Amino acid sequence: MTPSPDDVTVIVCSRDRPEMLRAALTSVQQSSPPEVGVLVVDSGSATDETREVAADAGVDYVRAQRGLSIARNAGLTTADRPIVIFTDDDCHPAPGWIEAALPHFLEPEVATVTGRMLDHTVSEDAPYHRPARYERPVTGIDAGHGAVMAFRREALLRIGGFDDALGAGQPMAGAEDLDIFTRLLLAGTAIVHEPGCLVRHTNTRAGEAYVRLHEGYGRGLGAYLVKHFRLRPVLGLRLGWRLKGRTLVRIVRGLRRRRPVAHDVALVRGMAVGAATMWRVPIVGERFIPPWQSRGLPPLDAAGLLISERS
Repeated sequence: MTPSPDDVTVIVCSRDRPEMLRAALTSVQQSSPPEVGVLVVDSGSATDETREVAADAGVDYVRAQRGLSIARNAGLTTADRPIVIFTDDDCHPAPGWIEAALPHFLEPEVATVTGRMLDHTVSEDAPYHRPARYERPVTGIDAGHGAVMAFRREALLRIGGFDDALGAGQPMAGAEDLDIFTRLLLAGTAIVHEPGCLVRHTNTRAGEAYVRLHEGYGRGLGAYLVKHFRLRPVLGLRLGWRLKGRTLVRIVRGLRRRRPVAHDVALVRGMAVGAATMWRVPIVGERFIPPWQSRGLPPLDAAGLLISERS
């Protein structure tokens, strides 16, 4: 029997972006069946505005500490429906996104359905090609994007949820989505990609802010690669080889076309920093236990290194 909309909780994590969140919640409610539950997770906002926006929209609200994975885990444990769908506060789902994802959960081995993230300036008719199914752990790096991903809640809980050390709001500010995909594939489940489960994304960063964003992503990617290399060296090498090849190709193409490549270079630089920083950090249950986790986030220096961890 296909899961129904009342089996679904849409989880939107947000931090200090009330107007963006308001627009996202309006879009979620307009594009989703009325039976769907909606939960806002406040990822450590400095004011009460996030809570007020959730209240105005008539949706559930929970507050968590800073960090996207921490917020997602708070949403995961707060939700009480069997399917959870995560999207971001800078995304607007298209009508029918829920209905497109749900039928894939008829297959018991499918624990995850990812969707298509489309820039708000790009037409839905733009060329788009991605494999429909992922079953090997090495393909976790290609399986989807954190802006639109649906899960069997119990499958996420069984593997311990997202890695709190990864994702926006943490020094290793990315790759928490790739990490959870890889770990779910390692657990023997399958991932389906459904283009009809579509969200439109609004890029809010440009210039130096865009470069810094990619450096943070890079730190997360470096940490992700190091973790899986330490746990399973062959898998880690294969993931690294895939990522290295496509990143270098992107930089070369950018140079040939004379487009800016500073953000790509920042991504590579961040990967090196992330790998070096997390090389000796303890891993418990496939999740990092960084020393700063228990004492608050440390500052980063100009190179992206953790000041409190430098020798």
